[in-house]
Amino acid sequence: MKEQEREVESAELSIWFFCGILMLAYGVVLVVTGIAEYNHPPANEVLLPWLESLHPTLWWGVLLTAFGGVYSVRFRPGR
Repeated sequence: MKEQEREVESAELSIWFFCGILMLAYGVVLVVTGIAEYNHPPANEVLLPWLESLHPTLWWGVLLTAFGGVYSVRFRPGR
């Protein structure tokens, strides 16, 4: 009975691992979008004029990528 319980326990995945994967995916998408917007800024109707020089999409993407990477490594399966 103990062997079966161990197999079931090892098959469980942490929800934080999936959150990390999701944050990592969104972060990569935002970084790519932020780089594209850095080279070709959007119209002022899309982004407030005072935010244009700060490049919030790029920085938010970097932040999400970093947190997603940390969560994915910290809560990876088999750890």
